[in-house]
Amino acid sequence: MKIVKIKTIKTNLKMKNTLIKRIVPLLGLVFIFQACSSELDQVNPNALTTSSFWKNSADLDAGLNATYAALRNEDIQGILTEPMRTDIATPRNFRNNTTGNPIYDQTFDLTTNEVQDKWDACFKGIFRANQVLDAYARLKPTFNGEKSVANGVLLEAQARALRGYFYYVLHSSYNEGSLPLYNTVPKVFDDFQKTFSTSEEIKAFYREDLKYGMENLPGTYNLWRSEVGAGNLGRITGGACEALIAKSYINDNDFVNAELYLKNVIDNYDYALVDDLEKCLTGIQEFNSESIFEVNYSLANLLGSDEQDLSQRVTSRLHNSNDHVMSSWLNLAFRAERPDPSDPANYVDRPQWDPATGKQVVDADDNPVFDENVLRKYSKRMASTISIVDEPDSPMYGVTSGEFGNDSDASPHSKSNTSIWKKFTSWNVPNGGKGELEDTEYRGKSELNIPVIRLAEIYLLYAECMIEKGNLSEALLYINKIRKRSHLYLLGNEAEFAGEATYLNDIDLDDSNGEEAVNLENLMDHLRFVEKPLELCLEGQRTVDLRRWGVWKERLVYLAQFEYDSWNYRKNLNGKHNHRYRSYILPTGEVPTYTLIKPGKLINQGNGFSKEPTLRDCLLASQNFVESLNAYYPIPQDERNANLNWNK
Repeated sequence: MKIVKIKTIKTNLKMKNTLIKRIVPLLGLVFIFQACSSELDQVNPNALTTSSFWKNSADLDAGLNATYAALRNEDIQGILTEPMRTDIATPRNFRNNTTGNPIYDQTFDLTTNEVQDKWDACFKGIFRANQVLDAYARLKPTFNGEKSVANGVLLEAQARALRGYFYYVLHSSYNEGSLPLYNTVPKVFDDFQKTFSTSEEIKAFYREDLKYGMENLPGTYNLWRSEVGAGNLGRITGGACEALIAKSYINDNDFVNAELYLKNVIDNYDYALVDDLEKCLTGIQEFNSESIFEVNYSLANLLGSDEQDLSQRVTSRLHNSNDHVMSSWLNLAFRAERPDPSDPANYVDRPQWDPATGKQVVDADDNPVFDENVLRKYSKRMASTISIVDEPDSPMYGVTSGEFGNDSDASPHSKSNTSIWKKFTSWNVPNGGKGELEDTEYRGKSELNIPVIRLAEIYLLYAECMIEKGNLSEALLYINKIRKRSHLYLLGNEAEFAGEATYLNDIDLDDSNGEEAVNLENLMDHLRFVEKPLELCLEGQRTVDLRRWGVWKERLVYLAQFEYDSWNYRKNLNGKHNHRYRSYILPTGEVPTYTLIKPGKLINQGNGFSKEPTLRDCLLASQNFVESLNAYYPIPQDERNANLNWNK
């Protein structure tokens, strides 16, 4: 990868810091700002400029690669911050109500770092895409021959699709969608002084970009490989563009238009749910049949910094579990999911443990003894998403959950953590992935790809459209496809999986009473507060969902009323960290059934901690949340300082 030196300049015009950051691309592609002193306006002969760099298709490819590099900024998806604004996650392992975290407490403002960082990351991608598009427009007449022209269209479509995605994120996140619209690169100071376009104008703009990508890009990752070449795996696809367009209509609660796009994504791109959820959430099968859009990471450049570092930090932060944990209600919701006893996939061979010693039972030849073919205690969906201390059937890094953290340096399940994120980590690798090891070289670096959109989300969005349309049967069909994949009880009494699954009508979907409207309302509540958060936690833009449903404040207030007790847990074996303190939670007043906690056991009832305030969800957030202030991020302070026309 070639690195370009930046031309030395001097100017007495104070350019905005955030926009300068946006312009500086990964490869050092730069623009020359006007200098007001002619004696200082000297050209560095060793520097590449807009007139000396953008000369051919290779330069365009380099610029496009820089645009893709902007996707790697974790602030765009906001996995480490956005879930804390909602009902999904909470900061820190002890989860004090007075966290001082402005995102979780709903006290953020225009000066909050997270507000600024997401803005900067998205506009950096937009400016790089515009660099490519401006240069392509100049070079387009030089593209001769069918292959050259086709490659040019592919390049333009990618740049526009990526720009559309960045604007989609900004529009969903800031200022009720009203933003500065840049369809070309600013060249002088006045070009930066943009009055803000309306939300409708921004939406029309990014939809046009995405539509162009939808019509001119290979539809799937497989088509990129087969039609263009294997080296192109990971580029944005037509299917991703159409899925984003569908989501843009859902965000408006325009279910009629959303349905058309969603059904086309389902029917016409050969996407399919994979057979095991963990294939979507770990590194064992990236770019699989369920993947519509994912950000590609690698460990190819360990010495790089910032964008030159090709890895991501999400995995290590989730693995460490000290500052990003699951909400208490969601922990218990996962516990409540019931594996279908008629499904053979839910039966396991479970090691026997001696309750007197806490040690695994062995035979005369010192071989482990198992209880054979017993029903899983918890769901496969939970096993792919989180770890809880009393999970006996799903190994984590090669050991049962209660054993994980036995090492003196380990924190999970040994220091008051009630759950650990397994999603986006290498939990299914016995010794952990490189981003999770206590290795100086790899610490904080992971090569696991992060999904942006997968087919399961499209199914749930389509099911929502069907509920709005009054088609209960079709909605259940697509919800049950997802539940069946995780071997759960299915809902209703449909015949899609007849003879292969147990249907459990536990959300009052019986049509015999003739109250179909009530049934649809019950199913909508189930989709909103069970299926979507359990299937898509840390994914799927929960902030947008709560906002468009009009239930954000209501949801926070509802969850804040519940109190929880915590209980100490004795792990399977004796030795270091043999007690996992306050790691097992129940609603206040409920007492654990010790005989059901195997392997391991709970310490006596006297070691319960009643009404633990640290386990209350959303307490300050429910008090502080104001729709007009918190449903969107505000325009960051830096933008207001630098853009003289931001509010005109």
